[in-house]
Amino acid sequence: MKLKIMFATIAMAAALASQGEVLPAPQTTGGKPMMQMMSERKSQRDIDPSQPVTKQDLSNILWAAWGITHEGKHTVATAMNRQELVLYVITATEVSRYNPEAHTLTVVNKGDFRAAAGMQDFAQTAPLNIVLAVDTSKQDRLDFQAYTAGAASQNIYLYCAQAGLKSVLRASFDYEALSGALKLPHGERILFVQSIGH
Repeated sequence: MKLKIMFATIAMAAALASQGEVLPAPQTTGGKPMMQMMSERKSQRDIDPSQPVTKQDLSNILWAAWGITHEGKHTVATAMNRQELVLYVITATEVSRYNPEAHTLTVVNKGDFRAAAGMQDFAQTAPLNIVLAVDTSKQDRLDFQAYTAGAASQNIYLYCAQAGLKSVLRASFDYEALSGALKLPHGERILFVQSIGH
């Protein structure tokens, strides 16, 4: 009997791990007025590597960038509703893929891969790097892909402005090294990386 319980516990833990880490519920109300956030939005590179981004802020950032709002819609529009955006999260300990439908993170690689996320020193020590990638099987036009990623990036900027976080969008990174760190599936393309911290 004890053996059955042990196997059931192991199976349950494996199932939960495969579904990914459930993030805190995003805080979708409150904050600063939109016009104030737009006036305060700016790129900042002086990110303190010693101050981590909280799980709640990470949850809010991912939801702002690509979360589900209503009737399966996302926080940003996509051309022809192709919904091609894919977000990855790089921290000092792991690389994860965001699942907006379940609002979860699934680890795809263990270790510190921040050096692959950017060529600038601050990017390699930032507590958080969000990779904005696209699934080219859903949308093959680069201009439409870039529109979607740009809209998601602006939402990240606006959230950071109202939360007192620093952020900067970048296109300078080692594409091959970053693809390897993400274990990027065939058909996905990295467009930008956004560094975030205090």
